[in-house]
Amino acid sequence: MDSATPASPVRKRGRPTEAGRVERRGQILDAALPVFLEYGFGKATVDRIAAAARVTKRTIYTYFGDKDGVFTEMQRRLAANVSGEPLRTETLESLAARIVYGLHSAQMIGLHRLVIAESLRFPELARRLHDNGDMRHIARLADHIRAEHGQAAAAHAEQLYALLLGEDYRRRLLGLLEPVTAAEAAVHARSALAVIQLTTASPLSGAASAAGAPSP
Repeated sequence: MDSATPASPVRKRGRPTEAGRVERRGQILDAALPVFLEYGFGKATVDRIAAAARVTKRTIYTYFGDKDGVFTEMQRRLAANVSGEPLRTETLESLAARIVYGLHSAQMIGLHRLVIAESLRFPELARRLHDNGDMRHIARLADHIRAEHGQAAAAHAEQLYALLLGEDYRRRLLGLLEPVTAAEAAVHARSALAVIQLTTASPLSGAASAAGAPSP
């Protein structure tokens, strides 16, 4: 049993509320990423995740089934944080900036390095990262391209996603660049949109490129 868990009398009685379950799941997933990054997938045990999250192993098994389940849900949660649910005032450009800001963050760079390092022993990790992350972001971009530029233009979603990664992403994987700032993400996004003539104002608009950085 995990003696480090700050036992609360309320938590020991009956079933947790739905809000409590959501909070506990988030607590576990928040704690899991640093454990996976430090020990790698193979050595990141349920014991270590439970200790970091200050819960019992039984709680991990109840909520996620096993370590593999924790990793899968952690990936999905991180991907959702990158491209997120549609915002009421979001444009293709602001979504692109948010994707750059999320993917070029320290968390996502760390996760990508982990998957690359472990992919030969655990090839399914790479498949999940691609399906839960890359394909999600491409689909979100396609939806916005379709809404702003028409059905035919949506075919450029994958090309746009590749541009949003770009050479800077590889440099960050190698530790040659610091994580991106919000202002840098906005500039990167506008440049990528201009390359394939999907700027919001007009194709290859110099004014759009010179505009102030939007908040991702």
